Amino acid sequence: TGPFAFNSCPLRRVPQRYVIGTSTKVDLGDFKLPAHLDDTYFKKNKKSVKRSVKRKQGEDIFATKKEKYVPSEQRKADQKSVDEAVIKAIGKRTDKKLLRGYLKSAFGLRSSQYPHRLRF
Repeated sequence: TGPFAFNSCPLRRVPQRYVIGTSTKVDLGDFKLPAHLDDTYFKKNKKSVKRSVKRKQGEDIFATKKEKYVPSEQRKADQKSVDEAVIKAIGKRTDKKLLRGYLKSAFGLRSSQYPHRLRF
């Protein structure tokens, strides 16, 4: 998570190879993720009808209109509950101002920077 309030990063599963571990730890206390937040929750929604079937039904093949993704109320509630716990835990830290600034900033690497050599 971002949290969403800090950097507009939604709740999603990130493959381990794209995660850069840091030495910063945030204690969430007694917070437990709901049981329904599992692999199926984070799977991408596949379109049920294949494109070739749509063409046979007479849909315009040059149509460029895409359906915009709108998160469900359940996803919004889950995001809110996780963000609330993370923000509360960050607020208890002595370096909360620095950590909030760190989470709000964009991350990028230059050509001579290596993630395994960086210290956070």
